[in-house]
Amino acid sequence: MRPRLYADLLGLLRAACTHASHLGREMPVLPFYAKEHPVGWLRPSFADQLRRWPHVFEVNPAFVTLHAKPDTTAGRTAALAEVIHELARDGVIRGWRDELVSVSHHYAAPEIFRMERAASRHFGVMSYGAHLNGFSRVGGLIHAWISRRSPDRPIDPDKLDNLVGGRIAAGLSVDETLRKEAWEEAGIAPALLEGVNCLGAVRVEYSVPEGLHREILFVHDLWLPPGFTPTNHDGEVSGIRSVPLEDVIVELVAGDFTLDAGAVMIDGLLRLGAVLPEDAQYLDLLRLLKP
Repeated sequence: MRPRLYADLLGLLRAACTHASHLGREMPVLPFYAKEHPVGWLRPSFADQLRRWPHVFEVNPAFVTLHAKPDTTAGRTAALAEVIHELARDGVIRGWRDELVSVSHHYAAPEIFRMERAASRHFGVMSYGAHLNGFSRVGGLIHAWISRRSPDRPIDPDKLDNLVGGRIAAGLSVDETLRKEAWEEAGIAPALLEGVNCLGAVRVEYSVPEGLHREILFVHDLWLPPGFTPTNHDGEVSGIRSVPLEDVIVELVAGDFTLDAGAVMIDGLLRLGAVLPEDAQYLDLLRLLKP
């Protein structure tokens, strides 16, 4: 029997969804305010580094506030870009993506600022992603298509992923992100996505070396036609394979999946009836996944 990192699926979700579990946060954090909204959470050690820019941040023991001039979306974005570039040059922020994400106090609310994706965990801002579980039937049994991340990825190298998953970049919608990532990661053309709608969302939140990972993932399911084999186009995936659901569960509790993809996969398993309402953990699984 394979060794387990988690005792069961509930154990995995407790690690992925610390905001909703009884474990609480694993580290002290300070709220980060912008335009009077709490938009992130900072490690105290990282907050101390921001004292280098008193014209941009008010840093005190209880909170950190962004004070940019001009106090506009563009002004806040420019001020943060200056800081983040310097922190990257100092080696504090790594894995530069050259990709901006939009930050607001709520999804689809007016944008407060944009920031480099690589800095999102340091500032503990809420990010958003579009994920897709790919399923097919083989000999009457349901299989899930899972991807293995390339070993050179800056985050979670060589871990298992959903068939498709990507961060929503500034200016893009959920649907636009899904279609873009579906082609790049799995060779799924737009025609195959006709009729695929967002089925809901899950929220993950957990501590990482850089700070706090916080993300809401909009979830989709796609039943792939017989004979279709997904093919990666962007080089971020080292392999894609079809796996029976029983084996997917084994790999989930073994800790082979990223926490994000693991949560999305469990959400999909619940829809497929792989965990029944009579299971003692069923309602707890649903509760932990709620945004």
